[in-house]
Formats: sequence, structure tokens, C-alpha cells
Amino acid sequence: MAIVNTISGRGQHGVAGSSNETQLLLRQTRKVAQLHRQLDVALNNMGRGLSMFDANARLIICNRMYQELYGLPDKLTRPGTPLAALVRHHVLRETGRDDTDELEKERVWIEHHVAEMARGKSFSHTQYLKNGRIVLVSNQPLQEGGWVDIQEDITEKHHAEEKIDWLAKHDTLTEVANRHQFREQLGNWTAGVQTVPSFALHSVDLDHFKDVNDTFGHPVGDSILKSVATRLRKVLRGSDLVARLGGDEFAILQAHAEHKEATGLAARIVDALTEPHIISGNKITMGGSIGIALAPEHGNNPEDLMKNADLGLYAAKKSGRGGFVFFRPTAGAAPMTTN
Repeated sequence: MAIVNTISGRGQHGVAGSSNETQLLLRQTRKVAQLHRQLDVALNNMGRGLSMFDANARLIICNRMYQELYGLPDKLTRPGTPLAALVRHHVLRETGRDDTDELEKERVWIEHHVAEMARGKSFSHTQYLKNGRIVLVSNQPLQEGGWVDIQEDITEKHHAEEKIDWLAKHDTLTEVANRHQFREQLGNWTAGVQTVPSFALHSVDLDHFKDVNDTFGHPVGDSILKSVATRLRKVLRGSDLVARLGGDEFAILQAHAEHKEATGLAARIVDALTEPHIISGNKITMGGSIGIALAPEHGNNPEDLMKNADLGLYAAKKSGRGGFVFFRPTAGAAPMTTN
């Protein structure tokens, strides 16, 4: 009987131990499952895309934002998906190209990318997607091989920075360059930062603008300024710059221009400004006067060129307005050429 009891006791102890181990295993399994769920929630609620690849350039994991950014079907988000398949999908989606030459380019890019990651090099680049989104991609190699990519949608940030940059360089009313951008461009040209061996500076002032502003009011005056800016843009080339310096003062930098070219542009400007403006049912006729300084003939620094163009402008107004005058070094400014 004692022997039976001893054996029976040992058996009960063995069953109890086995039961405890099972319970522990179940608790650990549930804990791991919970951690997986929490990780899944965290990954898929990130404000950035995330993808992880192993040393063989196969996908380990990615989140929902990554899938959304690149329009990936579910089958391409599964673990083990080759990077080549993801690159092929992206290029085809963005460019429509999937020929032999394109596939070779993709292969070379992947080979280079994997080699850079293996060397432990971190880097980032910006992608401009066809749908208008702008994505900053950062690559971080892993110590055990492979790498992690982080994709940040910087579209709004990029546009905000562009807007700030635009506002810093443009007149908000007329949308042409402002004084700051004008001085920067003039400084670059006179310093030889941009290769412009000769150019003309046209200082433009609207004739009788104050009278029009006082008679019809500031809203009409603002509309005239916008109309003038539009007309000036139309007579310029892409290499030229028009700026509003303030009030009814405009300035134009005409690239690669000597006396002949400057004369032609000045005549076109005068003609454009003489055309009547139709504003709020009112037919308003005015004009403009222009002073011109040539670089390097009349100066090789911004201060001298602006001063000499203003002297030409003063002479144009004094000689009857509605025309243009070149600065004359020997006599200050005189109507060498008027229209």
C-alpha cells in the first residue's frame, strides 16, 4: 500500500508540474500575442512610413503608411517580398516603363543600394511622386545586416517653405519680384556670379499715377499696378527680371543687352504702358517714363547703376514724360534717346 501511495503521489506531482508548465507557456504565448498586437497598432498609427529589409534585400515588415504612400497591393507587403518586386512596382506606377533597359537600371540601383547598406552607410533622398506627394526617405543600416527605411510625407512642409521663399522674393500685390530679389539679382550680375557680360537696368516710373489713385481710389490704383506688371512681363524674355520697388516704381534687368537691345525693349515698354487700362468700367490712360543705365558702361556695381538709371529717369520726366532716356556719363543724364 505504501508503495502504491508513493507511486501515486509521484504521479500527481508530475501531473501538477506539467500543468504549471502549460499554464506558464499559455501566459507567455498570450503576452507575446499582445506585444505583437501592440506593435502592429504602433506601426500602423505612425505618421511616417516604415519598411525593414534583411541582408538579402527581402522585406521583413512594413506599415500601413508605407503601403499607402506607394500604392502597394497586399501581396507586395508580405514578409519575404524581394526589394526588386517593390522597385519594379514603383517605377511602373510612376513612369509606366517596364522594358529590358529599365529592368537593368533597377538591378544596378538595387545592387548599389544593398552594397551601401552593407557598408553601414546612412543616407536620405527626396522622392517627387506623380500624384504630387513629396517623400523624404531615410535609410538606416542594421548591425546584423539589412536596413530600415523611414518615409516622411513632406508635401505640406515643402509647399510651406516654397511659399515663404516666394513671399521673401516677390511683391504680393503684383506677384513680380520685390526689391530684395531685384538687388540680389543685380548684385549677382555685377559680381559676375552669373555670366552676364552686359545688361541694361531700366528704371520705370508710371506717369500721373498719383492723380489716378486720388481720383479713382486705391483699389483702382492697385488694379492698375497689377495690369502694369502683367504687361511688363509680356514684353520681357525669360532671362530678364521685372521688379516692383515700391509705390509705382518698377525696375527691369535686361540680360545680354547693349544700346540697341535696350532701346528696343524701352520702346516696347512705353508702348505697353500707353495702352488704356479698363478698370471697373473706367477707361484709364496713362504712361510711363524710363531711365536706362548700361552695364558695365555706366557702372559696375549696384549703387552706381541704380543711381545712373534714376538720373536717366529724372531726365525723361523733365523732358515731357512718356519716353526713355539713357544715362550720359559726361553730362549726367540727357535725352540721348527718347521716344
